[in-house]
Amino acid sequence: MGDAISSLLFQPPPPTRLKESKVIWLTNSFGKRIPAFFIECPKDDRTGEGIRAPLPGEQPQGGGGGGSYYSKGSTKSQMNHTLATGGSRTNGAGNAVTPPSYNNNNNNGGEEGPQQVPSTPQIRTSKELEMSLLNNGRIGGGPSAPGGGGNASCTPTILYSHANAEDLGNIYPWCKFLSKMLGVNIFAYDYTGYGLATDQGDPSEEYCFADVTAAYTYLNQTLQIPAHSILLYGRSLGSGPSCYLAAKTAEEGEAVGGLILHAPFLSVYRIVLESGCTLPGDRFANVDYAPFIRSPVLFIHGTKDSIVPFNHSERLLDTIIEPYRADPLFIKDMGHNNVHASVRPLFVERLREYLDTHIL
Repeated sequence: MGDAISSLLFQPPPPTRLKESKVIWLTNSFGKRIPAFFIECPKDDRTGEGIRAPLPGEQPQGGGGGGSYYSKGSTKSQMNHTLATGGSRTNGAGNAVTPPSYNNNNNNGGEEGPQQVPSTPQIRTSKELEMSLLNNGRIGGGPSAPGGGGNASCTPTILYSHANAEDLGNIYPWCKFLSKMLGVNIFAYDYTGYGLATDQGDPSEEYCFADVTAAYTYLNQTLQIPAHSILLYGRSLGSGPSCYLAAKTAEEGEAVGGLILHAPFLSVYRIVLESGCTLPGDRFANVDYAPFIRSPVLFIHGTKDSIVPFNHSERLLDTIIEPYRADPLFIKDMGHNNVHASVRPLFVERLREYLDTHIL
């Protein structure tokens, strides 16, 4: 039965090609080679903070300080009430908090220069990343770490675990969008048996756990990004390795900075059968890992999801201990596979709110 479940659970698409020169190759604990890519967001050269692109209708605000932020008007608040359910605003007054914006000094006697337009996030090779670390003591530009060692970057890096029937080539535009709009770096990888790793064997739960661990080790040890600056993002199938790693790092005493679960499930069997417990042969029992997570967790789910029932997120949220429950984003009428353009402003706003409240 386990083999049958695996054949239904793992459905790699026809491999999508990526530029080999931009691929970062990782080796997991089983000796399987998997591809990954690192997208670096534009940063403020003075502070190292990520720069965020504006949402439609947002106006740049003056002021000094960190990354490029934009004001949130009443229209956005109305959209939030119309499209989202299940989670109060983090600001007790019901107003969005607007952090300071980034302005480019133009050497006019220290006067505030014109608003900088964020450049496009760039995919980086392993050599470029390692040279940046060697030269700057951190990933990207900006001030070096005190004493020239360690990674002083204040820009979070999202470790992205994709859904089923996707690979790195499919998700690259979405990851680039997230990097641009959230002002974060994105590190995404393929599971064994997916994409450029189709020749490494058939995918399995064990390989997925080893794959995400290899990706995390690269960020944390090779690039010296501290655990608190690494956020896990798992979409659908990706919620399995993400919950596993979040619980694992907590158990090891160095919990990751945050966890975003997008359309997660309690476990694979529970998608089709309410078992009441984890049965032998079940896969990705997120409900068993969730109580051990010690990072702020944001749940995202569409109420019209026909693949993973919406109540899986509601029930998983109940298993997260209280201090680590972020306000969830439950989007009315959204399905499983896409974040439609009509809800993207709300989606980005709430992700920024999560980052500003719990991470930055």
